[in-house]
Amino acid sequence: MRIKKAFTMAEAILVMTILGIIATIMITTLKPAEYKDKGLAILAKKVLSEIDTATTQILINNSSGGTMSTLYVPGSSTTFSFATSTQNANAGKLYKKYLTATRKACNNSSCPCNAYNNKFFLKDGACMGINTGAPASNVSTWFPGETSATSMKPSHGLIFFDTNGSDEPNVMGKDQFLLPVSTEGIQYATD
Repeated sequence: MRIKKAFTMAEAILVMTILGIIATIMITTLKPAEYKDKGLAILAKKVLSEIDTATTQILINNSSGGTMSTLYVPGSSTTFSFATSTQNANAGKLYKKYLTATRKACNNSSCPCNAYNNKFFLKDGACMGINTGAPASNVSTWFPGETSATSMKPSHGLIFFDTNGSDEPNVMGKDQFLLPVSTEGIQYATD
């Protein structure tokens, strides 16, 4: 009499588990750049949302005229204008008040925010830099989710952020973004 040999349920589950582990390893090793890019895009939109919310709070709570031209210095009744290029420290104090900024300054040589007068890290590791005042000429501004830069001359300054600090790739439009500031706050390309 011949006995039929078959897989037991335990053997079948073991084989399926091993195949699942191999598939997981293959998927994550074949497309790591794609997953990293998606992660950077999600983080960039989160940081932009935080900056946009902070800008709105600054206009509501620290502006006498509802514009970036008449802002109160934090803890003072003195006003200043974001349009004045010497007001980076006051602008930085306002943003730090409404953002989850760390006490750690972005001063080392590898910090991508070094080109900006007021720079600091956010708690999620993003580095942020602020330059107040209108730039001398048009600049290429970058927004998360956009596939190309928009050339414009902001009237009140620029906010730069790098979603992952000094980590790679450090490329505009991928993990670094430059936001123009107008009288009403962040100036989107469709404004």
